[in-house]
Amino acid sequence: MEKIIENVYFINIKWAIITPILLIIIDILTELVIAWRNDKFDSSIMKKEISKKFGEIVYILIGILTKFALGTELIFYFLVGYICLMELSSLTKNCDRLGVKTPSKLEEKLNNKKKK
Repeated sequence: MEKIIENVYFINIKWAIITPILLIIIDILTELVIAWRNDKFDSSIMKKEISKKFGEIVYILIGILTKFALGTELIFYFLVGYICLMELSSLTKNCDRLGVKTPSKLEEKLNNKKKK
């Protein structure tokens, strides 16, 4: 796993910005499908979730500002990586709720679960 993490990088800054935003959009869409399927569409819950996603976008903006203002990419890539991992973890849970099973190794790594 460490080898994989060492080799993860974005081709350029555009992809470093687009990737977490796309993951956020996909996560929102899967949450909507789950709520629609279970007849539990509640606007107050949706407002709460969208405000969280807005916070994640603020993290991306903070990373961009620090990249250009301080001249360091470390904070930017850390924040973007954190958001991507958080969204991937959420997406695996959502897919599981939709009936698509996540490979146990991936679920174990993303969600810090021990093997059963």
